Amino acid sequence: MNMADEGDKNSYGNADGNRNGGWVNLFAIPDFGTQLSDRLQQTLVDIGRQNPLFSLDIFDTAPHALRLPENENEEPRAGSGFFQLPALLSELAPLHEAPIRDIDSAIKKAQVSKTQPMPEPIQGLEGEQSEDIWLRADDGLARPAQYRTWDKFDQAHQGQPPTVFITEAGPAAFDSLVASGRSSPQPGSDVVEDAAYCACLLSLALGRSSVLFSWDAEKKSFVKTVAHLRTSGLSLKSIQCIDRLCLECANAIKYLQSFSQRTHASASSPATFALAGVVDRLVLAILSELGIRSGRVRSILQLQAIVQPVHSVLSFFETLVARLAREKTDEAMLSCLFQEVQSAEYRDGLLRELTCEVLRLISKPWTDFVQEWIGLKVEEGTTLTKKGPGKSFVKVADRIWTDDQGFELEEPDFFLDEDKMPSFVPPEIAQAIFETGRNLRFLRERHPEHPLSRRDAITRMRPPKVEWQFDWEGIAKLETRVNEYQKAVSLALRGNSLGRQQETGPPGSRDPNEYKLEFFGKSDDQIEANILASMGHLDQPPENREARSRLTTLLRDRLYLRVNGMVDEDGGFSPHWSLVPLLSFGPIIGAQSRLVNHECMKLLFSAHDLRVHIDLLKQCYLLDNGVLCSRLSHALFDPDLETAERKSGVAFGGGVMGLRLGGRETWPPASSELRLVLMGVLSDSYNSPSQGTQEARPTVTPRSLVSDLPGDLSFAIRDLNSEEIDRCLNPDGVEALDFLQLSYKPPSPLRPIMSPMILYKYDRIFRLLLRVLRMLYVVNQLFRFIPLSKRLHGQARPSNASVRFCIEARHFISQLAAYFFDTGISAPWLTFETWLKRVESELSGDSETTPDAHDPVDMSTKNCSPDMVRDRQEQVLDDIMLALFLRKRQQPVLKLLEEIFTVILRFAKQVRVRGPGGVEAKGKQNQAETAEKLYAAFREKVEVFLSVCKGLGEKTGAGGKSSSKADGGGIGGVRRPSESPFETLVLMLDMAGFYGKKAGKGAGMF
Repeated sequence: MNMADEGDKNSYGNADGNRNGGWVNLFAIPDFGTQLSDRLQQTLVDIGRQNPLFSLDIFDTAPHALRLPENENEEPRAGSGFFQLPALLSELAPLHEAPIRDIDSAIKKAQVSKTQPMPEPIQGLEGEQSEDIWLRADDGLARPAQYRTWDKFDQAHQGQPPTVFITEAGPAAFDSLVASGRSSPQPGSDVVEDAAYCACLLSLALGRSSVLFSWDAEKKSFVKTVAHLRTSGLSLKSIQCIDRLCLECANAIKYLQSFSQRTHASASSPATFALAGVVDRLVLAILSELGIRSGRVRSILQLQAIVQPVHSVLSFFETLVARLAREKTDEAMLSCLFQEVQSAEYRDGLLRELTCEVLRLISKPWTDFVQEWIGLKVEEGTTLTKKGPGKSFVKVADRIWTDDQGFELEEPDFFLDEDKMPSFVPPEIAQAIFETGRNLRFLRERHPEHPLSRRDAITRMRPPKVEWQFDWEGIAKLETRVNEYQKAVSLALRGNSLGRQQETGPPGSRDPNEYKLEFFGKSDDQIEANILASMGHLDQPPENREARSRLTTLLRDRLYLRVNGMVDEDGGFSPHWSLVPLLSFGPIIGAQSRLVNHECMKLLFSAHDLRVHIDLLKQCYLLDNGVLCSRLSHALFDPDLETAERKSGVAFGGGVMGLRLGGRETWPPASSELRLVLMGVLSDSYNSPSQGTQEARPTVTPRSLVSDLPGDLSFAIRDLNSEEIDRCLNPDGVEALDFLQLSYKPPSPLRPIMSPMILYKYDRIFRLLLRVLRMLYVVNQLFRFIPLSKRLHGQARPSNASVRFCIEARHFISQLAAYFFDTGISAPWLTFETWLKRVESELSGDSETTPDAHDPVDMSTKNCSPDMVRDRQEQVLDDIMLALFLRKRQQPVLKLLEEIFTVILRFAKQVRVRGPGGVEAKGKQNQAETAEKLYAAFREKVEVFLSVCKGLGEKTGAGGKSSSKADGGGIGGVRRPSESPFETLVLMLDMAGFYGKKAGKGAGMF
C-alpha cells in the first residue's frame, strides 16, 4: 500500500468510520449531515473572515479596501485595497482626474432631479441601516444609445455623420422647414394635435360630424370647418389627401344610407327592397369593422391604412347603387347588375365575391317567384290565378278565340311577357319556365288530387332551390340534388314513396302530443310546476337564431387581408359568365319541366282524349274519311236527289235530299236547306263501321255510341264580306261553296294545343279540298253528256275539242286530287302521327325501342310538352299548305289553279246547257263560247301551271326552302332537301311531256 492509498484510507475511513483490514470501503456513503451541521454552526463572522470578498457582513467585517468612505471628506486609499489599480495603470492615470467625492456629488444631484423618490436604505444583517453598495455612481447617468454599423467600425476615428433627410430630424424640424418655405401671400396653416385631428378624421370616415368636419345639406357633402389645418410632421397637401379620402368615405356612407331610407319609405319593387337591405348590411358591416380597427390607431398614417380598403369598397358600391337606382323595373335592375358583376370579374377578389353575393341577394325575390311558379316552393301570399293580376314575367290577359265566322270568345289566360324577363336568362330557359308554370296550373285546376298539385308534396320532396352558382363545385352539387329530386318525384308518382311518407309524415312535422293541455285536468302541483317551468324558460336570454349572412362574413374576413399581410387569392377556376345562368338554372328547371310535362301529356292522352280530337280534325277537315267524302259529294252536287228548296204548294217527297249545285237556278241555299241536307252527314260518317278495325283506329270506337261529336263539330255558315258574298252568288263559280265551313270548338284543356291559328289553317285546307271535291264530281259527270264514241238513237257525235277537253280535264283534276290527298296531306301527316304514337307509348311506358340520337323524331318524344304538340301540328299544317299552294308567297300559283277550275266549270255549264249532244243551233254558235276556245284556254293555263311547278321543284331541289322549320320540307325528315312535292306533281300531270310539245296550227290539234 502506497501513500496515496494510505491517504485515501484515512479520508474515507474518517468518513464512514469502518475499516476492514486496512482497505477502504469504496461503497460507503459519506455522512454529509455531520459535515453540513458543522458548516451551519459557523457564524457569519467566521465565514466573512475566511473569504472577505463574498462576506455577507459588508459593513463591519469587510476590510477597509472594500468599504466606501463613511463621510465626504474621507478619501479612499488608492494604493491599498482589493480594488487598487495595478502599478502600470496607476502611472498612466491622468493627474486631473476628478476625485470620487465629485462623482458622488453629481450622483446626488442627479438623484434629486428625478421625480421618483430615493430608494430606502437597506437594513443590515444585524438590523442597522447602512448604505446600499450596489447603487454605484455610474448607475444614475443616462447613456445615449449608439447606432453601431460596420462602416463606423471601419472608420472609428470619424465622428457621427450629420442628418441628411429632414424627416429624420423630427416633426419640429419639418414644421420649421414648412414655415420657412411658405411665401407671405399664401395663408398659413394651423397645427393641431395628432390625437384630436385623428379622432375627427375617424369620425368623418364613419360618416359622422365632428368639430372639424360637418354635413352641409345644400352641397350634400361633408365640409371642413377650418380650411388650413394640419398636424405636426405632415404637410398641408398630405393632410388634404387624407381628408379627401375620408370625405369620400363619409359621402358614400351618407348616400347609401339615404338611398336605403328612401327605399324603405316608398312603395318600391321587391328587387329595390332587396337592394336596400343589402346596402344596410354592407354599411353596417363596414362601419363595424372600421370601428373595431380604429381602437388601435395611433397615427394618421395608420388611419389612412385602415380607411383605404373601406374607401375602395364604398366607392365601388356607391357607383353601383347609383346605376341600379336609375333602372325603372326589377328585370332591368337585375340585367344591369349582372353586367356589372360580369365586369367586376377582373377586379379585386373581395369585390368580385361581394358583387356575386349582392347578385344572389338581389335576385332572391325573382328566384323565389320562379320557384313558386314552377312548383318548387309553396306559394306565399295571394295565389297567382287567371282571375287576378299578373306578376313579374307572367301576364294575365284575355285570350280571344276568333273563328272564321267572326265570333269572338274571350277567356283569361297566362302569357309570357318577354320584356319583363331579365336579359341574362336564355330564351329556351325562359320559355321552359313559363310553360312549366302554366302546365302546373293546368294540373292544379283540372286535377287537384295529383301529387304535383298538392302543397304538402312539395315540402315532402325537398326540391333544390333556384339560385346562382358561381363555381364548378356548387354546380356539381346542384346536379346531384336534382337527380335525387327526380328520383323522389318518380317514386312518389308511382305510389311507392308517397305512401310511406304519408305514414311517417313529412320531415318537418311535429309530434301531435307536443302541445298538451297544461291547466285543465291537472293537479295544483302540476300546474304550479308548469308555471315555474314557463317562468324559468322566459327568464333565459333569447336565442340569436339569425344566421350570419355571407356578405357580412366576407367583409369581416376579407376586408383587411392585405392590411394584415395576407394575400387575397382567387377561390378557384369558375365557369364563364355566359354559361353561369344556364348552369345555375338549367338543371333544376329542366328537371321540373320534364316532370310536369310528362304528367300533363299523360293526362291529355288519357283523360282528355287528345288523339280522338286530332283524328277527328284529320277525318273532317282534311277529308281523310272516305264515307264523309262520298256523303258530302252527293249531298252537295248530285242532281238526282230531291231538292230541299221550299216551294209554295209543293211538299217534300220524303226521299234523300240534296243541294243539287249546278242543277238549280237559285243560289245560295237557305240555312234551312243546309240543315236538312247536311244533317247527320258528319255523325254518320264518323261513326261508320267502314272506318276500320279497332287496331287501325283505337281512339274512334269509344265515340261510336256517343251522339255528339268531339268539340261540337258541325257545319256552319262562314262570315263573308260583301265582295266574297257576290262571288258566292254564282253557282257556276269556283267560290260557290265558300260560305260552307266546319265549326269546331276545342275543349278548355285542349285549347293551348288547338290554337286559333291552327284551326284557321285547318279551315283554309278544308275550303280548298271542298273545291277539289267539287271539281272531281264535275269532271266525272262530263262523260254523261259527252260520249266518247258515236251513239246510236240518232245522237250526234261530239266535237273533238269537247272530247279532248273532257279527257284532259278529268286527267288533270284526278291527278291533282291524288297529289293533294296522297303526297300533300298523307305523307306529312303520317310522320306526325308516327311521332304522336311514340309520344303516347313513351308516356304509357310501352316503348320497347331505344331512341336514336340522330333522329330528331325519336329524341323529341322523351321530353314532350303540350306546346311541342301544338308546334308539331302547326308544322305539319304548314307543310300541307305548302304542298297545296296555300302559302302567302304561292298566291299567284293558286290563282292560276283557280282559273283552270273556272275554265272547266264554264265548259261543264256549256255542255249541260246544250244537251247530251253538245251541239247548239247555228244562230247561237258564234255568240257563245265554243269548246275549241275553252280547250285552248285550258291547255294554255295548264302549260303555264306545269312550268311554274317545274320552277318550284327546281328551286326546292337546289336547296331552297320547302318548309317552315323542318329539314327537307317535312317534319322529322318527311322529305329530304333534294326531294320536292312539286316534282311529284309534274310527273303525275305530264310524265310523257305532252304539254311541253308545240301544238299544231289551226284545228289540226283536234
